[in-house]
Amino acid sequence: MARLDYVDPETFPSDKRSLLDTLSNVDATPSVEHSLEGGTLNVYRALGRNLALLEGFRTYAGVVWHQGGLSPHERELVILATAYHADSAYEWHQHVRVALDEGVPPEHVLAISREEHDHLPDEYQSLVAYVARFVAGQVDDATHDALADDYDDETILGVGMLSGLYLGLAHVIAAIEVDFESDFVGWDLERL
Repeated sequence: MARLDYVDPETFPSDKRSLLDTLSNVDATPSVEHSLEGGTLNVYRALGRNLALLEGFRTYAGVVWHQGGLSPHERELVILATAYHADSAYEWHQHVRVALDEGVPPEHVLAISREEHDHLPDEYQSLVAYVARFVAGQVDDATHDALADDYDDETILGVGMLSGLYLGLAHVIAAIEVDFESDFVGWDLERL
């Protein structure tokens, strides 16, 4: 049970209610059949206890999502790798849906949770390896250089900012014990 009361969408300011919904397009047709849903998220209902923080977070998250130099596929691999290595089941659950909706094959998702990075295309291998080291606070020259072989400096910065955003959010989610909206999809997608 969450340590903070969630805001009630019905009593939340009507012109701000959309802030409680997923950042992803909930009307998108998934490229892979699944039963996961977006909609109003408990993480945003918890952050809604401080409207100014929620608004600022959503604005910043939107910039990092869209201006970081990553394709939607790459963005979701970064977020999933961050969630996995930060042990954030909530973020994993949310972004499995987003990833599948963005066309990420389940095999790429499973390559992250099974730590079978060699099952990913080469440029994604360096991306996921970088995020694993980033979350651990252990990015070294070899890790950076491997990513730099596939991505420019601007995008490397975007990777760090995106992973950092979700790493911080993972800690907040854990600290306030945000509840799942539905059954956890599982690290092996067993409830997909």
